[in-house]
Amino acid sequence: MIVKPISYQSISQTIVHFRSLTTKSTNLTPELYYSSNLFLNKALDFNNSTTTIKANSNYPQKTSLLQFTPNYQITINALNNTLSQRFNSTKSSPLEAVSGICHPKVDTDLYNTKHIPFPIKTKQRKIDPRSILEQYLQGEEKTFKQLYEPYLTLTKPHLTFLIMLSSICSYTLAPNAVDVSQFLFLTIGTLLASGAANAINMGREPNFDKQMVRTSARPVVTGLVKPKEAYTFATITGALGCGILYYGVNPTVAGLGALNIVLYSWLYTSLKRKSILNTWVGAIVGAIPPLMGWAACSSLSDPGAWCLALLLYAWQFPHFNALSHNIKDEYKRAGYVMTAFVNPKLNARVALRYSFAMFPICFALIYFGVCDQYFAIDSSILNAWMTYNAFKFWLQQHHNYSAKVLANGGASTADIAAANSWAKKTFWSSIWQLPVVLALAMLHKKGQWDRFFGTSEEKPFN
Repeated sequence: MIVKPISYQSISQTIVHFRSLTTKSTNLTPELYYSSNLFLNKALDFNNSTTTIKANSNYPQKTSLLQFTPNYQITINALNNTLSQRFNSTKSSPLEAVSGICHPKVDTDLYNTKHIPFPIKTKQRKIDPRSILEQYLQGEEKTFKQLYEPYLTLTKPHLTFLIMLSSICSYTLAPNAVDVSQFLFLTIGTLLASGAANAINMGREPNFDKQMVRTSARPVVTGLVKPKEAYTFATITGALGCGILYYGVNPTVAGLGALNIVLYSWLYTSLKRKSILNTWVGAIVGAIPPLMGWAACSSLSDPGAWCLALLLYAWQFPHFNALSHNIKDEYKRAGYVMTAFVNPKLNARVALRYSFAMFPICFALIYFGVCDQYFAIDSSILNAWMTYNAFKFWLQQHHNYSAKVLANGGASTADIAAANSWAKKTFWSSIWQLPVVLALAMLHKKGQWDRFFGTSEEKPFN
């Protein structure tokens, strides 16, 4: 049964209607579903724990305590008992009577998260409307950890570390000699520039992030950091990071760092709600850090730089497409346009396609003299592991969305679970594949071991 309140004025009649339905009808389903995105003929903000009701001719502007959750299931008995207590109270208004009943706080029990390839934990929504910085500036005592932790979270430290890792690995693989000070400036500058891009991304998306369990505890969502504070933080860290890259490394690297901030925080973030092309743009963002590392000490005209960039570009598709498959419902609910739910077959096919691309890219690193010939062996083992999982993921999705299966009513529960499982395996294999392949590339850098074992081309000294 779908119940939809038409206006604020008719809330009390709606409640009475609820009660009369439950007492007069004996054939009603034992559950009641509330699924409405209109109130006072205005779109509701599903994101906020408080929804502002705009002023009209009969009621002044005020703030409701309702939090709307589409298709939330509530039992008739629970609804009846709670409404009887609240509505019969002289202190309860009609709005207060339904608050928290049809619109309870979302928790992880509402979603099946077992298939998601990493643990998801939700935190209690912060009640204090002030940010952590505002609380501190108003005289409240805060520990150093309480002050820095939300801003560290803004930088997405795990993602930022991976970006920095790809940059310094590329620097290490570049042919020219390594300079320690230049290496340190590259590391620090890349970390700051990447952190700035992520902070802007979080500052722009709190209303969308709060609709996903995975991102609902981010500092801008919970209010620990205000969007303006996130932008200020990003401006400082971004300017500092690009400045370090400019003066400590070179202008080319600084320009690439600045370009990546713009691509990620503006173009990619905007495209996420408009087109599935966002994934391809995001892959470009991931491919730039290796170019930064190479450009720090060598020329970008060297094909080795572009091989490393292609490696990072291709890796992101099996990694992200597998991840997005298992949380596609969250992306859809939050308004992000992802291939995982727009075209599930394409999503798996692209993941497989770029997994296969890892083989020629690694071979190209040998061909262009970046790595020795032994890199072909151990890199192929890792690439084969990820490609096998991606193949099984694609094969299952190809079956699940085949014309025959769709004509018979769609994939079975077992087939859907199998696709989820192979997507999870693809995701985790990608998590291990990239850092290990990069480490192996450095281990197999051309000429790396010549000083210890010599080469066949060496001639005896006469």
